[in-house]
Amino acid sequence: MKMPEVCPVCGQKVEVEVGFYYGTGYVSYALSIAICVASLIAWWLFIGFSINDNSIYWWLGFNGLLLLALQPIIMRLSRTIWMAFFVYYDEDWAKGAPEGSGRTNTTFKGAI
Repeated sequence: MKMPEVCPVCGQKVEVEVGFYYGTGYVSYALSIAICVASLIAWWLFIGFSINDNSIYWWLGFNGLLLLALQPIIMRLSRTIWMAFFVYYDEDWAKGAPEGSGRTNTTFKGAI
């Protein structure tokens, strides 16, 4: 669950400021809802729902276990998406980061 202090490729600080990742709860919630809807549709297509059995309860249990199993992936993905909203891709990052950009190393030390 631990994330590195800086990006190993570009040197961008992962913790941009204190409390920066509080907004990832919204992204994580949206990803979880998308997973729930996808598993509901898949369950409905492959197994089906009926009022004569308890298939909705089996789906709820399956969905809960699925979300628990995917939580580390959802957490990392939501942090990545949230950071992409505020830290933009710079094609010329190896030439040097401007002052105050949050990047710690300004030169690329591993060219291919």
